[in-house]
Amino acid sequence: MRGVNGRFALALAAATLVASVACIAAPAQATDPQPDADFLFVGSFHMNNPGRDVHNTHADDVLSAKRQREIAEVARLIARFKPTKIMVEADTTSQAKLDQSFAQSCQGKRPLTRNETEQLGFRIACDQKLKGVVAVDWNDMGPIKDEASVDFPAAIERHGQQAQYERDKAIGKAVNDVDQHTLDTGTIGDMLLRLNSPEWLRANAQAYFRIGLYGTEEDAIGRNWDMLWYGRNLTIFNNIVRRTEPGDRVLVLYGAGHGNWLRQLATDSGKYRVEDTQRWLKDDAPTQ
Repeated sequence: MRGVNGRFALALAAATLVASVACIAAPAQATDPQPDADFLFVGSFHMNNPGRDVHNTHADDVLSAKRQREIAEVARLIARFKPTKIMVEADTTSQAKLDQSFAQSCQGKRPLTRNETEQLGFRIACDQKLKGVVAVDWNDMGPIKDEASVDFPAAIERHGQQAQYERDKAIGKAVNDVDQHTLDTGTIGDMLLRLNSPEWLRANAQAYFRIGLYGTEEDAIGRNWDMLWYGRNLTIFNNIVRRTEPGDRVLVLYGAGHGNWLRQLATDSGKYRVEDTQRWLKDDAPTQ
C-alpha cells in the first residue's frame, strides 16, 4: 500500500507544480469591454399590414390625419434621444434605393409610405438632419438549405401535435387581441408602449419557446426554426455593430418581435449602453 500511496503523492505533487506554473504563466485577466455607443431599440407593429406573421395586428390607415398627428408625436419623443444613426428593417442590399427614397421624401418631393421605416425612420432622420437611415436586415436561410427542415406546421401534422398547436395559437391570439384593442382604442404611442413593455416581450419570448418544442428529438423541426430565427437576429445585430462607430447614438426601428434578441445581444456584447425604450416613449423622459 505504501508504494501506491507514494505514487499517488508524487502524481499529486506534479499536478500541483503544473498548475502553479500555469498560473504564473497566464496573463492578467482582461477587463470587460467598456460600452462606447448608446443603443435604443423601438419595436413597432407593421404599419402597412404585410400580414406575414402568425398573428397579425390590422392597422387602420396611418396616413389619416389622426394617425399622422400621433406618429408625429411619437417621432418627437424618440427624437429627443438625438440619434446619430437610425438602423431599420430593410435588407442591406436595398441601401441605394433607401437612400434615394429618403432624399426625395426629406426634400418634399415624395410622400412617406405607410411603412414604419418611413413613417418613423425617415421622419426622425430628416428632422435630425441625418444623411438617411441604415438598412441592416437579413432574411435568408443561411446554413439551413432545406426548407422542409424548418416547416414546423408539417411536423405538427406528422407527429399528431395539433392539440398542442391549438393551445399555443389560443395563447398567441389572446396576446394579439390585446394588441389589436390597444391600437383600435388608443394612440400609436399607446401601441408602441405596449409592444416595448416587459410583459409583451416576455409573452413574445415564450411564443418562440413553444415553437421550439414542435416535432421530436429526431425530427426537431421547431428547434430548427428557432435556430433560423435566432440566427437571423444575430446577423442583424452583427450588421448593426459593423455600422456603429464609437460615440454613436444608435436608434434601431424594427418589428417588435425582434426586441428580445436584439436588446439581449446589445446588452451582452458590452459594446452598448442599452436604453429603456418605455422611458423615451413617455413625455416625462429627460432629454439629453
